[in-house]
Parts: sequence; C-alpha cells; structure tokens
Amino acid sequence: MKGYIFIFTLLILSDFLVKETDINIPGSIIGLIVLFVFLCFKKNVPSSIERSSKTLLKYLPLFIIPIGVGIKELFVNFDSKLLLMVLVSVLALILAVLITVFTIWIMKYFLKKIQNKRLLLENEKGLDVK
Repeated sequence: MKGYIFIFTLLILSDFLVKETDINIPGSIIGLIVLFVFLCFKKNVPSSIERSSKTLLKYLPLFIIPIGVGIKELFVNFDSKLLLMVLVSVLALILAVLITVFTIWIMKYFLKKIQNKRLLLENEKGLDVK
C-alpha cells in the first residue's frame, strides 16, 4: 500500500507543479522523471514500490488511453481541427505502442543478461566448492 501511496502522491504533486508553473509538459511525465531520479539516487527499488509497480504494469495497455485524451485537451477548436486531431491521436497511439514494446524488449534483454550472469556465477561457485 505504501508503494501506491508514494506513486500516486508523486503523480498528484507533479500535476500540481505543472498547474502552478504553467509548464507545457504533462504532470505524469514529470512524475516519472522525478521517480527515475529518486530511484537512481536510492540505488535500489524499495519492495513496496516494486510490488505496486508490478501490479500497475499488468494494466499498462490501459494507461495508453490518457495519451489520446491529453492530445484532445491541447486543441482549442475541436470542430475545426477534427481531422488533424484524429491523425495526431493515431500517430501518438502508434508511437506509444512502439515505445512500450521497445521498452519491454530492452527490459527482457537486460533481465536475461543478468539472469545468465547469475547462473554463470552460481556455476563458478559450484565448481570452486567441488
């Protein structure tokens, strides 16, 4: 529960920061950047955040929907730019899916590399004992 509270507090604070400073960057992106910097300085992921993030990752495809909603909010004249809005929404969706797939591919690659390294170290330790 602490992990969810931390993640959503970070999201709310980053949205508040965007509204107060009138930055043209979504609050969720700023929240992700702050979380990334926090975890880089911490050097490990707290177990509460890890458990919460694993649960949230199961529903990652549903999080693509707000991208289209965010793009819609950027347009002032909805009727006059409907075709452009649809085009940008489709392109944003395709880009989000490609980035998600690429990110998962990279994570699987590095996790497999780490797992192979662990197995290699375990095998070396096993040979040293015998």
